[in-house]
Amino acid sequence: MKRIVLTVITGPEMGRRLEVAPEGATLGRSSRMADLKLSDGMLSRLHCRFFLEGDRAMVQDLGSSNGTSLNGTPLGAEPTAMAPGDVVTVGETGLRVTLEDAAPGATTAPTPPPTPETPPAPSPVSPLPPTPEAEATPKEAAPEGPIDLGLSDEKPAANGPRKGLLAGLAVGVAALVCLAVGVRLFMATDAPTEEQMRTLQTPAEQPFEFHYERLKINDTSLYRYILTYDNTGTLALDIVDLGMDDRSYAKQKKLDADAQAALRRTVLGSGYAGIPALTPQQSTDGTLNRSTLTLAVGTEVWTRTAENTSNRAFDTYCAQLEEFARTALGAIATQYSVEELRVLAQEQLALARRHWEQRDGAENELFQSVQAYRQGLSYLETLNPKPDFAADLTRGLDEAEALLDQRYNDLRFQVEQAENTGRLDDAARLLQRVLRLIPDREDARHEAAQIRLLTLENLKKGGR
Repeated sequence: MKRIVLTVITGPEMGRRLEVAPEGATLGRSSRMADLKLSDGMLSRLHCRFFLEGDRAMVQDLGSSNGTSLNGTPLGAEPTAMAPGDVVTVGETGLRVTLEDAAPGATTAPTPPPTPETPPAPSPVSPLPPTPEAEATPKEAAPEGPIDLGLSDEKPAANGPRKGLLAGLAVGVAALVCLAVGVRLFMATDAPTEEQMRTLQTPAEQPFEFHYERLKINDTSLYRYILTYDNTGTLALDIVDLGMDDRSYAKQKKLDADAQAALRRTVLGSGYAGIPALTPQQSTDGTLNRSTLTLAVGTEVWTRTAENTSNRAFDTYCAQLEEFARTALGAIATQYSVEELRVLAQEQLALARRHWEQRDGAENELFQSVQAYRQGLSYLETLNPKPDFAADLTRGLDEAEALLDQRYNDLRFQVEQAENTGRLDDAARLLQRVLRLIPDREDARHEAAQIRLLTLENLKKGGR
């Protein structure tokens, strides 16, 4: 039986020898996600994979940011055959390919790099515990392909999507190992370490992060939707829509504790582990429709890819993530077409102008005008270029906000004068006007007026 051996001939770890296991191995800069790790900053977390196809040595790029080359020729997404003596280039590293005879039953592992600073080889990752539904279903092999969580600054280029199969990452760890860890912690005289405590946590308690991507390509357009969440609590959305009307959207937000808890319930409480592996299908019309979700819980990674196929459980799960993002990030516009967004924005422009015309009537009319202008602009934030009437929304918003600030500051000044002269009843009435002027309870100005009013009421009661 043959095995692939890679020798680093150029790059930061020149001279290192990497042995590819008989079942194949992935290579990248992440010891957590790749079987073989190289300390090359130009590599993606999961960059490429090497495997045997019969007696042929194969290499496949896994959607890496900087690509993979064979003898100087960039590779596409499909597996490519290699010959002994070929050179594979990844980042700043050159790898010389050789084939050696493997001893029967022998297992291979990468040799450590020559420098003492090299981190240890990555540990295998155990699969997430299945739901009751999953236990009733025979296990299926995970599809092959990239599993880069995409939580770094690296992003796929909008004009260069790669077709191909994405893969899941699941390497079993024997149950006896888990049992041994539990017994050791139970018998230890010292308190368990933080790492040991994480080992004992259930998936619902462990830190988690995910990378979700939806890609649709045809002859005239490309649509890419990427939603990520990392263990700092940051939710990020990036949308590129290239076609007759190009539009893009990018927004991220650090979620508060309540929002993080809600996302945890959405992500971990939907029976994701029961979703079976999905078999990619060939498109009949040349289009590509692919959804990929990679979820890391603690040290465990789960991934599913639907390519030109559908699965009700997986589709529903992905739709729940998109709905959460729309709400948490205020990305309502992402669910409408370009024409629908134009119509909605024009309706808000007309509504804002009606409120502006009545600004001297009810005290909340000016605030309603500001809100309508803002809503109209939010509908257009994903469009590029913006329609002509976007300038009317911007000018209207600036004018309405300036007048609202002026009226608020005038009332606040009158409140201070009333308080300084002991006219507490007048001050209370003026504060009531502030609350009507800015009725949004989440607005800091409304909240400040409400607190001040309560303080005045307490002062008035104490003086009686």
